[in-house]
Amino acid sequence: MMMYGSVERDNLPATEKPKVSDDSIEIVDVGAEKPEITADPIENAVSEAAPANGLSKRQRKKLLKLADWEEKKKVKRLKEREKYKQKRLDAIANGLPTRIGPSRKALKKNRMDDSKNPFTVAVDLDFDDLMIDKDICKCAKQLLWVYTINRKSAMPLHLHYTGLKTGGRIFNALQRNDGYTNWDIKITEDSYLNVFKTEQIVYLTSDSDNVLTELDSNAVYIIGGLVDHNHHKGISLRRAEERGLRTARLPLSEHISIKTRTVLTIVHVFDILLKVSQGQSWQDALIEVLPSRKGAKPLDRSDESVEER
Repeated sequence: MMMYGSVERDNLPATEKPKVSDDSIEIVDVGAEKPEITADPIENAVSEAAPANGLSKRQRKKLLKLADWEEKKKVKRLKEREKYKQKRLDAIANGLPTRIGPSRKALKKNRMDDSKNPFTVAVDLDFDDLMIDKDICKCAKQLLWVYTINRKSAMPLHLHYTGLKTGGRIFNALQRNDGYTNWDIKITEDSYLNVFKTEQIVYLTSDSDNVLTELDSNAVYIIGGLVDHNHHKGISLRRAEERGLRTARLPLSEHISIKTRTVLTIVHVFDILLKVSQGQSWQDALIEVLPSRKGAKPLDRSDESVEER
């Protein structure tokens, strides 16, 4: 049986190829016009670029994406500044205050060394090799927030960043923040073990059995600079115990009820310590700092007294 546009192949010799003329088949375009596929500019740049320094195509793509992100960040910052300027002009036009918080001039006078706050906190950054790139960036961002909170405080804590290896991944992430070397923080490559006396050190970890009930002006409280989403559970406690250091945990369960796990970020721990150092109660500081998603609520002391009876 013959069908339109087909050739009976069974009757042809093996050496003879079927000949189909262009006129014998009519092609009808019944579909919509195909959308034009635009190529990824980063993908094109990677394909066209010659291998440099022995980097793979994937590594080159990663570097190009990072460069693209940096460029977009500059544009975003510029837009934010323009938005801030417009907001300020609108406030002036409406007779509203143009500043929230201390002025730059006041902040310059508010130096850490001049602070009346007697307490010292250090962030241990000796976890460079335990974090993926994404978490390294998150860690650097948290270090920036910690600095900002302390800088704007009326009584800043004496703050140290220890173990920041030159050329390390956290170091490189911080380099993207212009002027971080001028921050009012004591930054060092040395371990906190070489900066402070062993008897001063109290390593803060949620895995400790010891509860921190009050701050000691003679102690140095160490916060682990690790963002790992619980991949290295208990590592801070193990390291501290191997080095013969005192450990403690914040008194969360003693003052609040909380729905989620009690592992807090670097920023949360620092902010809680800062508020308590300035006279706030543990409960008030915890409720104020912890995000609402954690569902933190003050403990009902009356319920506890009833249970004890």
